[in-house]
Amino acid sequence: MNPKKLLRIFAIGLLAITSTLPFQAHAQSQLRLSTHFNESDPPGKGVAKFKELVEQKSGGRIAVRIWWNSELGKERENTEMVRDGSIEMTTSLASGVGGWVPETALLEFPYIFKDDAHILRVVSAVRPHLDEILAPYNFKTLGAIDVGFRYILTKQKPIQGIADLKGVKLRVPNPFYAALFDSFGARSAILPWADIYVGLQSGVIDAMEASPALIQSMRFQEQAKFLSRTNHIAAVNVFLTGKKWYDALPKDLQQVVNGAADEASRYQFTLQTESEGQSVKALVAAGAKLNDLKDPEEFRNAAIAFREKYVKEKGAKWETLYRKMLAVQ
Repeated sequence: MNPKKLLRIFAIGLLAITSTLPFQAHAQSQLRLSTHFNESDPPGKGVAKFKELVEQKSGGRIAVRIWWNSELGKERENTEMVRDGSIEMTTSLASGVGGWVPETALLEFPYIFKDDAHILRVVSAVRPHLDEILAPYNFKTLGAIDVGFRYILTKQKPIQGIADLKGVKLRVPNPFYAALFDSFGARSAILPWADIYVGLQSGVIDAMEASPALIQSMRFQEQAKFLSRTNHIAAVNVFLTGKKWYDALPKDLQQVVNGAADEASRYQFTLQTESEGQSVKALVAAGAKLNDLKDPEEFRNAAIAFREKYVKEKGAKWETLYRKMLAVQ
C-alpha cells in the first residue's frame, strides 16, 4: 500500500481514538483542523494565526491541532470529515461543500470582486445566507481566507488572449472552473492541489491557475515558466466548521472562535495583499516569464457573459446568492 495512504489511515485511526479519551485537564474542547494549505503561504499563516488567537483568547479551554498540506486527505475528504465529526474544522468552500450545495461556487465567480477589501465585505454580507444553506449538512462558516487573485501558469506558451487557451490541459479545482475554461476552449482537468506539481512534471496537465503566492509556495514555476496576469478569479475559502460541534460550545467559546476567525481573516487579507507583488517578483527571479493580457476586456466580457448565462441555467438558488453578492459595494 502507498505509504501516504498508510499514514492517512493511521492518522484517522488516531483521531478516532483520541476523540474518545479525556482531553487535557485545562481544556473543555478540542479543535482539530486539517487544511490543504502550506504553513509558509499567506492562507496558511492565517490558519496559524487563528490557532494562536483561539488558544490565547480561550485561556487554554480550546486546544487547536493543525494538519497541513492535505496530510489527512484532499479538500473534499477534509470536508467530509468535518461533516461526520472526525475533525472540527477545515479550510474550504466550493471545492469542499459544492457536492452538497453547488451554488457556493458563486464565491469563485470571475470578476465578481474589485479588490481584497471588497472580498471581505461580500463574504461578510452573505455569510448568514451561506450558513442557512449549509446548516442541513452540518456546516457553518467562520471568517474568510483570501486565496488571491489568480494567474495562469503554463508550460508551453503565455496566455495573452482567449485563443491561447484552446487545447491547453488546464488544472482546475472544481466543476465551475472547468465549465468556465472549457467555454474558452481549454481542456480542463479537476485535480487535487497536492497533485499539481507531479501533474505538470509528468505532462498530465499543461497548465494550472492560482494566486502568485500559492504558486510560489508550492514551487510550481519549476515545472512551468509562463506566468500570465489574468486576474480572472479571486478565490475565497472560509474556516469551515461542524455546526453541531460549534452549537455545543458554551456561548463564550463560540464568541472566542468567531472573534478569532474574524481577526485571523483581517490579518490574512493584509498578508495576501502585501504578498502578491512580492511573490510575482520572486517567481520572475526564479525564472518565470511574466506577461499581461493583450486585451483584458476580452477576458472580462467573455467571463461575465458566461457567468450570467450559467446562473440563469442553474436556477433560483443560484440567482438568490448571486444577486446578494452583486449588491455589495
